[in-house]
Amino acid sequence: MNNTDKAKLDVAKRMLKGKIEVDEVVLMTGIDKKIIEDLNEEINPKNSDAAILENLDNVDLDIGQLLYDDLPAEDEELEGFKKQ
Repeated sequence: MNNTDKAKLDVAKRMLKGKIEVDEVVLMTGIDKKIIEDLNEEINPKNSDAAILENLDNVDLDIGQLLYDDLPAEDEELEGFKKQ
């Protein structure tokens, strides 16, 4: 890759970081659309799985089935139930 190609890729990266659309970057730089799309995915991974999971912590609680009760809260009384 010569200096001209490196400069074009650098310009394309800067344009993509500036939120310019892929088609416009292809027109202005003359670089193949597939290469620009790959660059865009690296720079702006909004639609990738990595971006979706970027700020999440993975914790496996393994608590099985959850049961919900209709009992009153600790500070409430319900007919048939006494506070202890």
